[in-house]
Amino acid sequence: MTPDTTAGGRVTLGPRTTTLAKLPMVLPYGTVLVDSDHRGIFANPAAGIITGMPHEEMHGRDFVTYFAEHERAAVFQDLTAAFGTQPITGTATVLWPNDEERRVRYAMHLLVDDRPLVAVTMGDITEEGRLARRAALLAQMASHAAFEESLESKLNKLAAGVVQATGAIACGVCLMDPDNHESKVFGSHGIAKDPEAETCWKDAMQRGARMPGSECVQQRRPFIQMDARTRKLEEAAFAPIHPWLREAAWDAIASLPLIYRGRVVGSLNAFYPRGKSPGEADIPFLTAIADHAAITAEDARLFAEARQKAILEERQRIARELHDSVSQALYGIALGARTARMLLDRDAAQVAEPLDYVLSLAEAGLAEMRALIFELRPETLEAEGLIAALTKQIESARARHGLDVQAEWHGGEPQVTYETKEAVYRIAREALNNVIRHARARRATLRLESRGRQIVMDISDDGIGFSSEDSFPGHLGLRSMRERAEQVGGTLDVESAPSAGTRVRVSIPLAGA
Repeated sequence: MTPDTTAGGRVTLGPRTTTLAKLPMVLPYGTVLVDSDHRGIFANPAAGIITGMPHEEMHGRDFVTYFAEHERAAVFQDLTAAFGTQPITGTATVLWPNDEERRVRYAMHLLVDDRPLVAVTMGDITEEGRLARRAALLAQMASHAAFEESLESKLNKLAAGVVQATGAIACGVCLMDPDNHESKVFGSHGIAKDPEAETCWKDAMQRGARMPGSECVQQRRPFIQMDARTRKLEEAAFAPIHPWLREAAWDAIASLPLIYRGRVVGSLNAFYPRGKSPGEADIPFLTAIADHAAITAEDARLFAEARQKAILEERQRIARELHDSVSQALYGIALGARTARMLLDRDAAQVAEPLDYVLSLAEAGLAEMRALIFELRPETLEAEGLIAALTKQIESARARHGLDVQAEWHGGEPQVTYETKEAVYRIAREALNNVIRHARARRATLRLESRGRQIVMDISDDGIGFSSEDSFPGHLGLRSMRERAEQVGGTLDVESAPSAGTRVRVSIPLAGA
């Protein structure tokens, strides 16, 4: 008998024997006939595969119980609605008897026979969702690569993404110490951070136990260890961590080396639950994640080295400043004091002159120290604002070096973040230092303006100038100024020519622009 379709999405079938005979027994889509009590009266083999149980055992069972508990109410509502309305579609999570979760997309159609039935067809979309999560994770990593986060935070997010996009229940990213080549976990998800467990791990390693991922580091290729937890429970070297291993829910480990320019820098370890192992599609995906983790770790190392180098250079600059100013003033004070002490015994009337000299040097040294301390910690910048901090810097340049600096403020205090104000202040300080040290200038002008949706600062001088080039070869100060501007989303341009002075312009977007 040919089915007749009527209004409202109902399908009219013939006798029940005809209905069951025509059910799709071999299609890849799971099909379940559900009665008004929400119990299955028939299921095809594909339905058994999707629900994780023999399809013969699905007869008479409440259909809603196949789904995760937090989604049963929604499935029940859809099933109830399907008995009286248009076809229903949706997605939900099927919970297998072994607690494995599978994501399915379903459609519910009302069938009219000697009693109302709903035909539910289901398709497994677990892998489809997993691929979507993997693509989203890779896109997220690419878009967040330059964010100013700590290395631990980046690797924690990366480990969390691995757990979300694979069948793993935990993930850890280990990095190698370049000095002793020992591995240490720098990022993880699903792994409890227990100081006592870490101590026991160290004890186990002293006994000869090997960290997860050591094999892949040595072999420089992915390494999958099935029954890893069980094997470690059988090894005496792992005895200190046996209490934690007995409670662990994982049993298999997929380890991949982190390789950067031919050098192994660590390992990525994905932990899979008992009875599961990484699928064929997991290894290429985990390899891509491991490559990204290696780049992230190496970028962090290079950044730390550059930062340490910048700190060292700043310390050397301060040491030079102290040697050229404060130390000389202190030497003069000591010399003047000794002279005054000698004159005190010979001719007390002449003591006033060396004492005046001592006082003048002490005042000059105090001014130098205040200037250096302000450069290290410009409290005025946070307490009084950018204009006040720049004013003090200009006054210092006038008093210490005799440079005629003119200031022009247009638009009042810029409404930008403290980080932006600090960047502008540091750029201005470096530019004025360049004028003092290299330009041989008599005059300079600092102009600050809030223009439209950006802040613009110009610093110009009437010095000897130089042949400006975009790469600023030989001018480390100019390069550092450009980098500071770019860090806050701005740009820096330098205009100069021999005997024509120099002009430095920095433009930075205002907050919210």
